[in-house]
Amino acid sequence: MYSVVSIMRTLESAAFGAEEAPRLVPTSIVLIDDHAILREGLRALLDAERDFQVIAEAGTLAEGMTLSKRLQPDMALIDISFPEGSAIAAIGTLRRACPGTGIIVLTVNNTPECVHAAMNAGAHGFVAKDVVFEDLLSTIRSVCSWHALTAQSLPSARLQGGLAVRRHDSSAPKLTSRERQVLVGVAQGYTSKEIAAKLDRSVKTVIKHRSNMMRKLSLHDASAVTRFAIANGLLVP
Repeated sequence: MYSVVSIMRTLESAAFGAEEAPRLVPTSIVLIDDHAILREGLRALLDAERDFQVIAEAGTLAEGMTLSKRLQPDMALIDISFPEGSAIAAIGTLRRACPGTGIIVLTVNNTPECVHAAMNAGAHGFVAKDVVFEDLLSTIRSVCSWHALTAQSLPSARLQGGLAVRRHDSSAPKLTSRERQVLVGVAQGYTSKEIAAKLDRSVKTVIKHRSNMMRKLSLHDASAVTRFAIANGLLVP
């Protein structure tokens, strides 16, 4: 969680270290979270950035949806859990109602299952609440860039902010088709036994493919595999 100390230090740095720069149109942001103190802290931090402006905040899903539909912000930061229920279903509705809005999920629950559900629902980014503020900024800016790229019909990258994810490019180790299938299975939360049944292979064979895949990509656990799959668009429905 962003602390009061980190908020004050960031604001002081912005106040005393900022240099004159040309005016720009800031990215408009709507905050949707049921914790008022978190919203206030994020608003203060984001508004201190030249390229961001929080234009509204909401403490409930319903209010957040209404504000987003009316204001059509560039970005919506939304918690995944509310007293009235999960925001997963609302993400899809928000995507349809606000096609020009990037959606970043904020949550304390950063399990692979939660990440997968949020991204499949249509979120463009995923940020755990225990990351440093700079990681949130990086994710917001990356999602903004993603929107600019999609306007040119270029490939998009799924992002999970606050977690180191290496993009798979021509310099990355090549996976076999079977290793790639196992990677996706692991990222979707299936066990080696379940993946073996789906692929009609032995568990021993799947374990071998899984070990080779993780070694080639320098991934050390299932969570890292999920993050890699999301970052490289492998779980896009």
